Amino acid sequence: MRTSSCWLVVALISSLGSAAQADPIFGTNDPTADGDTGPRRDPRARRADSEAWRPGFGARIGGYGFRDPDGGVAWDACRMNGFGVFGTLDVNKYLYGELSADFYAATPAVVSQGLDRTSTHALTGVGLRMLPDLFITPFVVVGGGAEYTRVQMPAGKVDAVYPMGYIGLGGDLNVTRELKLGATVRMLATTRPTFASTRDGGSLYGASSEAALTGQGSTEAEMQFDIASQAQFFVRYAL
Repeated sequence: MRTSSCWLVVALISSLGSAAQADPIFGTNDPTADGDTGPRRDPRARRADSEAWRPGFGARIGGYGFRDPDGGVAWDACRMNGFGVFGTLDVNKYLYGELSADFYAATPAVVSQGLDRTSTHALTGVGLRMLPDLFITPFVVVGGGAEYTRVQMPAGKVDAVYPMGYIGLGGDLNVTRELKLGATVRMLATTRPTFASTRDGGSLYGASSEAALTGQGSTEAEMQFDIASQAQFFVRYAL
Protein backbone atom coordinates (compact mmCIF):
# COMPACT_ATOMS: atom_id res chain seq x y z
CA MET A 1 0.00 0.00 0.00
CA ARG A 2 2.83 2.36 0.88
CA THR A 3 4.60 1.55 -2.41
CA SER A 4 1.43 2.33 -4.38
CA SER A 5 1.07 5.67 -2.58
CA CYS A 6 4.67 6.58 -3.42
CA TRP A 7 4.11 5.80 -7.09
CA LEU A 8 0.95 7.94 -7.04
CA VAL A 9 2.85 10.92 -5.61
CA VAL A 10 5.60 10.50 -8.21
CA ALA A 11 3.04 10.38 -11.03
CA LEU A 12 1.30 13.52 -9.73
CA ILE A 13 4.56 15.46 -9.48
CA SER A 14 5.54 14.34 -12.98
CA SER A 15 2.21 15.46 -14.43
CA LEU A 16 2.46 18.87 -12.75
CA GLY A 17 5.99 19.27 -14.05
CA SER A 18 4.83 18.46 -17.57
CA ALA A 19 1.93 20.91 -17.31
CA ALA A 20 4.26 23.69 -16.16
CA GLN A 21 6.12 23.36 -19.47
CA ALA A 22 2.99 23.27 -21.61
CA ASP A 23 2.94 25.16 -24.90
CA PRO A 24 0.18 27.32 -26.43
CA ILE A 25 -2.75 25.67 -28.19
CA PHE A 26 -0.97 26.10 -31.54
CA GLY A 27 2.79 26.14 -31.96
CA THR A 28 5.35 26.52 -29.21
CA ASN A 29 6.64 29.11 -26.74
CA ASP A 30 10.11 28.80 -28.22
CA PRO A 31 11.27 31.87 -30.18
CA THR A 32 12.45 31.70 -33.78
CA ALA A 33 15.67 29.72 -34.04
CA ASP A 34 19.02 31.52 -34.31
CA GLY A 35 20.45 32.03 -37.76
CA ASP A 36 23.10 29.78 -39.20
CA THR A 37 25.86 32.28 -38.44
CA GLY A 38 27.61 32.22 -35.08
CA PRO A 39 27.39 29.69 -32.24
CA ARG A 40 23.98 28.33 -31.30
CA ARG A 41 22.74 29.28 -27.85
CA ASP A 42 20.93 27.10 -25.33
CA PRO A 43 17.14 27.09 -26.06
CA ARG A 44 16.37 28.14 -22.50
CA ALA A 45 18.65 31.17 -22.83
CA ARG A 46 17.03 32.13 -26.13
CA ARG A 47 13.56 31.84 -24.59
CA ALA A 48 14.52 34.02 -21.60
CA ASP A 49 16.02 36.66 -23.92
CA SER A 50 12.93 36.66 -26.14
CA GLU A 51 10.62 37.34 -23.17
CA ALA A 52 12.66 40.30 -21.84
CA TRP A 53 11.27 43.76 -22.71
CA ARG A 54 8.73 42.24 -25.07
CA PRO A 55 6.12 44.74 -26.33
CA GLY A 56 2.51 43.97 -27.17
CA PHE A 57 -0.74 45.71 -28.02
CA GLY A 58 -4.43 44.92 -27.99
CA ALA A 59 -8.07 45.98 -27.82
CA ARG A 60 -10.86 45.20 -25.39
CA ILE A 61 -14.57 45.66 -24.73
CA GLY A 62 -16.41 45.71 -21.44
CA GLY A 63 -18.46 47.63 -18.96
CA TYR A 64 -18.85 48.52 -15.32
CA GLY A 65 -21.53 49.42 -12.82
CA PHE A 66 -22.08 50.39 -9.20
CA ARG A 67 -23.89 48.61 -6.41
CA ASP A 68 -27.67 48.97 -6.35
CA PRO A 69 -28.35 51.71 -3.74
CA ASP A 70 -31.51 49.93 -2.60
CA GLY A 71 -29.41 47.11 -1.13
CA GLY A 72 -29.66 44.63 -3.97
CA VAL A 73 -26.86 42.38 -5.15
CA ALA A 74 -26.76 43.75 -8.72
CA TRP A 75 -23.99 46.10 -9.85
CA ASP A 76 -26.26 47.83 -12.36
CA ALA A 77 -26.42 51.45 -11.14
CA CYS A 78 -24.85 54.00 -13.53
CA ARG A 79 -24.03 51.23 -16.00
CA MET A 80 -21.34 52.14 -18.56
CA ASN A 81 -20.29 50.12 -21.61
CA GLY A 82 -17.44 50.75 -24.05
CA PHE A 83 -14.12 49.73 -25.57
CA GLY A 84 -10.44 50.42 -25.15
CA VAL A 85 -6.96 50.01 -26.58
CA PHE A 86 -3.82 49.18 -24.63
CA GLY A 87 -0.13 48.45 -24.90
CA THR A 88 1.97 46.13 -22.76
CA LEU A 89 5.68 45.78 -22.08
CA ASP A 90 6.89 42.52 -20.54
CA VAL A 91 9.89 42.97 -18.24
CA ASN A 92 10.12 39.18 -18.31
CA LYS A 93 7.56 36.41 -18.75
CA TYR A 94 6.11 37.11 -15.29
CA LEU A 95 6.15 40.90 -14.76
CA TYR A 96 4.67 43.43 -17.18
CA GLY A 97 3.50 47.03 -17.44
CA GLU A 98 0.39 48.31 -19.19
CA LEU A 99 -0.76 51.65 -20.63
CA SER A 100 -4.37 52.02 -21.77
CA ALA A 101 -7.15 54.34 -22.91
CA ASP A 102 -10.80 53.30 -22.57
CA PHE A 103 -13.96 55.05 -23.75
CA TYR A 104 -17.35 54.48 -22.07
CA ALA A 105 -20.92 55.73 -22.39
CA ALA A 106 -24.01 55.20 -20.27
CA THR A 107 -26.25 52.35 -21.44
CA PRO A 108 -29.61 53.20 -23.05
CA ALA A 109 -31.46 52.06 -19.93
CA VAL A 110 -29.47 54.50 -17.79
CA VAL A 111 -30.02 57.35 -20.26
CA SER A 112 -33.77 56.70 -20.18
CA GLN A 113 -33.64 57.17 -16.39
CA GLY A 114 -32.21 60.67 -16.69
CA LEU A 115 -28.42 60.17 -16.73
CA ASP A 116 -26.39 60.84 -19.89
CA ARG A 117 -22.70 60.21 -19.25
CA THR A 118 -19.48 59.63 -21.20
CA SER A 119 -16.09 58.84 -19.64
CA THR A 120 -12.53 58.42 -20.87
CA HIS A 121 -10.05 56.48 -18.71
CA ALA A 122 -6.29 56.95 -19.11
CA LEU A 123 -4.60 54.31 -16.98
CA THR A 124 -1.27 52.70 -16.29
CA GLY A 125 -0.75 49.46 -14.40
CA VAL A 126 1.63 46.70 -13.33
CA GLY A 127 0.72 43.02 -13.63
CA LEU A 128 2.05 39.64 -12.59
CA ARG A 129 1.44 36.51 -14.67
CA MET A 130 1.40 33.17 -12.89
CA LEU A 131 2.25 29.96 -14.80
CA PRO A 132 3.12 31.92 -17.98
CA ASP A 133 4.02 28.80 -19.99
CA LEU A 134 0.58 27.20 -19.62
CA PHE A 135 -1.97 27.60 -22.40
CA ILE A 136 -4.15 29.37 -19.80
CA THR A 137 -2.18 31.96 -17.80
CA PRO A 138 -3.79 33.62 -14.74
CA PHE A 139 -2.64 37.10 -13.78
CA VAL A 140 -3.24 39.92 -11.30
CA VAL A 141 -2.94 43.61 -12.14
CA VAL A 142 -3.10 46.88 -10.20
CA GLY A 143 -2.94 50.45 -11.42
CA GLY A 144 -4.45 53.90 -11.63
CA GLY A 145 -4.72 57.08 -13.59
CA ALA A 146 -7.36 59.67 -14.45
CA GLU A 147 -10.92 59.82 -15.72
CA TYR A 148 -12.36 62.62 -17.83
CA THR A 149 -16.15 62.50 -17.53
CA ARG A 150 -19.07 64.52 -18.85
CA VAL A 151 -22.39 64.08 -17.07
CA GLN A 152 -25.83 65.48 -17.83
CA MET A 153 -28.52 65.06 -15.17
CA PRO A 154 -31.77 66.84 -14.33
CA ALA A 155 -29.93 68.64 -11.51
CA GLY A 156 -27.20 69.96 -13.80
CA LYS A 157 -23.96 69.10 -15.60
CA VAL A 158 -20.47 67.88 -14.77
CA ASP A 159 -17.38 68.29 -16.98
CA ALA A 160 -14.31 67.35 -14.95
CA VAL A 161 -11.25 65.14 -14.45
CA TYR A 162 -10.98 62.80 -11.45
CA PRO A 163 -8.29 60.37 -10.21
CA MET A 164 -9.08 56.67 -10.23
CA GLY A 165 -7.50 53.31 -9.43
CA TYR A 166 -8.15 49.62 -9.96
CA ILE A 167 -7.19 46.08 -9.04
CA GLY A 168 -8.00 43.07 -11.20
CA LEU A 169 -7.76 39.34 -11.75
CA GLY A 170 -7.85 37.66 -15.14
CA GLY A 171 -6.49 35.06 -17.51
CA ASP A 172 -4.82 34.77 -20.93
CA LEU A 173 -5.69 32.00 -23.37
CA ASN A 174 -2.43 31.47 -25.29
CA VAL A 175 -3.69 30.63 -28.78
CA THR A 176 -0.17 30.98 -30.19
CA ARG A 177 3.06 32.38 -28.78
CA GLU A 178 1.98 35.82 -30.03
CA LEU A 179 -1.85 35.78 -30.02
CA LYS A 180 -3.70 35.94 -26.68
CA LEU A 181 -7.40 36.02 -25.83
CA GLY A 182 -8.52 36.80 -22.33
CA ALA A 183 -10.83 38.30 -19.75
CA THR A 184 -10.37 40.46 -16.66
CA VAL A 185 -12.57 41.21 -13.66
CA ARG A 186 -11.64 44.47 -11.93
CA MET A 187 -12.76 46.64 -9.05
CA LEU A 188 -12.60 50.34 -9.90
CA ALA A 189 -12.18 53.17 -7.43
CA THR A 190 -13.89 55.89 -9.44
CA THR A 191 -16.73 58.43 -9.39
CA ARG A 192 -20.46 58.33 -9.89
CA PRO A 193 -23.26 60.89 -9.64
CA THR A 194 -24.85 61.21 -6.22
CA PHE A 195 -28.02 59.13 -6.25
CA ALA A 196 -31.33 60.89 -5.81
CA SER A 197 -34.18 59.65 -3.65
CA THR A 198 -36.24 56.92 -5.30
CA ARG A 199 -39.24 57.46 -3.05
CA ASP A 200 -42.63 57.78 -4.75
CA GLY A 201 -41.26 56.05 -7.84
CA GLY A 202 -38.75 58.80 -8.64
CA SER A 203 -35.69 58.26 -10.83
CA LEU A 204 -32.38 57.23 -9.27
CA TYR A 205 -30.83 60.25 -10.95
CA GLY A 206 -33.51 62.81 -10.09
CA ALA A 207 -36.22 64.40 -12.21
CA SER A 208 -36.66 67.70 -14.02
CA SER A 209 -39.64 68.57 -11.82
CA GLU A 210 -37.50 68.13 -8.69
CA ALA A 211 -34.81 70.40 -10.13
CA ALA A 212 -37.41 73.07 -10.93
CA LEU A 213 -38.88 72.91 -7.43
CA THR A 214 -35.51 73.13 -5.68
CA GLY A 215 -34.05 75.72 -8.01
CA GLN A 216 -31.07 73.46 -8.79
CA GLY A 217 -31.66 73.15 -12.51
CA SER A 218 -28.65 75.29 -13.42
CA THR A 219 -26.17 73.96 -10.82
CA GLU A 220 -23.59 71.25 -11.23
CA ALA A 221 -24.65 67.74 -10.35
CA GLU A 222 -22.77 66.25 -7.41
CA MET A 223 -20.22 63.46 -7.89
CA GLN A 224 -18.79 61.12 -5.28
CA PHE A 225 -16.17 58.38 -5.15
CA ASP A 226 -17.36 54.79 -5.03
CA ILE A 227 -16.34 51.24 -6.00
CA ALA A 228 -17.53 49.81 -9.31
CA SER A 229 -17.38 46.24 -10.62
CA GLN A 230 -15.98 45.81 -14.14
CA ALA A 231 -15.65 42.97 -16.66
CA GLN A 232 -13.51 43.14 -19.82
CA PHE A 233 -12.73 40.81 -22.74
CA PHE A 234 -9.61 41.41 -24.78
CA VAL A 235 -7.38 40.29 -27.64
CA ARG A 236 -3.64 40.94 -27.43
CA TYR A 237 -0.73 40.44 -29.82
CA ALA A 238 2.76 40.12 -28.32
CA LEU A 239 5.64 40.93 -30.68
